[in-house]
Amino acid sequence: MGHGKTPLLEMHNIVKIYGGTKALNGASLSIYPGEIHALMGGNGAGKSTIIGIIGGSKMPNDGQIILNSREIRFKSPKDAMEKGIAVVYQELSLVPHLTVSENISLCNPDINKNGFYDWKESDKIAREALLTLGEAAANIRLRDEVSTLRADQMQMIEIARAVSMGAKIILFDEPTSSLNFGETQSLFQIIRKLSAQGLGIIFVSHRMNEIREICDRITISRDGQTVTEGALMSEKSDADIIRDMIGRTLVMEEAVSIDDYKEINKNDELLNIEWENSDISCSIKEGEIVGLAGLAGSGRSSLLRAVWGAQKNPHIRLKLRGEGYMPKSPQAALDKNIAYIGEDRAESGLFPTLPIPETLLMPHRVYSKQRLIRTKKENSYLKNIVQALKIKVPSIMEAPNSLSGGNQQKLLFGRWFIHKPTIFLLDEPTRGVDVHTKQDIYQLIKSAARESHAGVIVVSSELAELVTLCHKVLILKDGRPERILYGDDINEDYMMQCITSSSEVPNIKEAD
Repeated sequence: MGHGKTPLLEMHNIVKIYGGTKALNGASLSIYPGEIHALMGGNGAGKSTIIGIIGGSKMPNDGQIILNSREIRFKSPKDAMEKGIAVVYQELSLVPHLTVSENISLCNPDINKNGFYDWKESDKIAREALLTLGEAAANIRLRDEVSTLRADQMQMIEIARAVSMGAKIILFDEPTSSLNFGETQSLFQIIRKLSAQGLGIIFVSHRMNEIREICDRITISRDGQTVTEGALMSEKSDADIIRDMIGRTLVMEEAVSIDDYKEINKNDELLNIEWENSDISCSIKEGEIVGLAGLAGSGRSSLLRAVWGAQKNPHIRLKLRGEGYMPKSPQAALDKNIAYIGEDRAESGLFPTLPIPETLLMPHRVYSKQRLIRTKKENSYLKNIVQALKIKVPSIMEAPNSLSGGNQQKLLFGRWFIHKPTIFLLDEPTRGVDVHTKQDIYQLIKSAARESHAGVIVVSSELAELVTLCHKVLILKDGRPERILYGDDINEDYMMQCITSSSEVPNIKEAD
């Protein structure tokens, strides 16, 4: 909890207007020395705008910002940094081909005296900053290129740079979205260490368990307004937080039952995956949702990319409706009516400035015999899809970069739902979206399986997500199948046991 009674930073009744839309309309927040403060809200609640205003990349239209008891306006991120505020974004701002030392001390004026780069001073600054973060960070070699590091190590470099610049407040924007459990725990150790040194931490996440584990107080935003300001975490239940975020009690999706699995198992097989020198094979039936679980590096995402034709895997054999299938490109998979949504929205073909109509209709642009999109037919599709997906957008001609992360993800789903794919390949489909949008996406996935009879393969680092969605779960280790779970075995505790076990696990036959 905070170590002082005077806030480091206060925001009061902040207003931010884009065109005619109020992105913020009465946002307030205070952060104290030594506290870890959660900032939560649904997609489109205004969290990113709040972060931008505190970090200096956005200017408010109205309201009051007080830093160290003085009213202030940040003119730029550089201005905010010079005044002790740093932001660690989900997408890191490191320079991959530069060394660890260079990245940490890049913005420090002391390393470029007289026009010459002072390596000795650079290493000194970097070493001191990394030591501040603890043993894991201190063991990173200063002259290694950043591109050779793991995701969690890169994040440490970003944090070390903020520390080296004298940050007193650090905002973390979805910092665990690309980290596994162990890496997340290492990050939490660093955050606690910084908090103990008197820094104020603002922690943005959609993951309730993480907020519970790391944060002291919570501020919740909904539709641009602060609905809960600075409440103690101990005083707010999960149901309270969700209700504040969405304005009502959320009905959670039910997990798949063993009876559901047995019924689905009677359906025709769409896809079969076999591994060389393994007795385990995995089939995906019509209407079935199959989860892939494993640690980072287990081969979950690479298996999806192999089915999609974006990555070769000589150790597997695929059959599509009983016939050999080995796509040499994503186009080959697309020709077989297979859809792919990756964890990186840009990789999945979401172009930030392309209007919604072109985004939705991109995979199959042909809607008439003349190979042209007819406006009436296009508009009919778009209105139905946007409404069905609950995409919040002021105009159908908006570009994806004006939408929240959750609405961007829905847009990717909408693109494929128009064309009813036979197989859906989904890599971290709810990464970085709020609990309400997550439930919407679960409904979309189940609808694709139930109503369109699509087979769905889902990679997720959130085991609770696999419990909610999947008829069966394939455990992978080092690119190979370890075990198939179904029924009561699909629970978080048992899945974690299977994922982390180093012993050989016998195969389980599927239910009759």
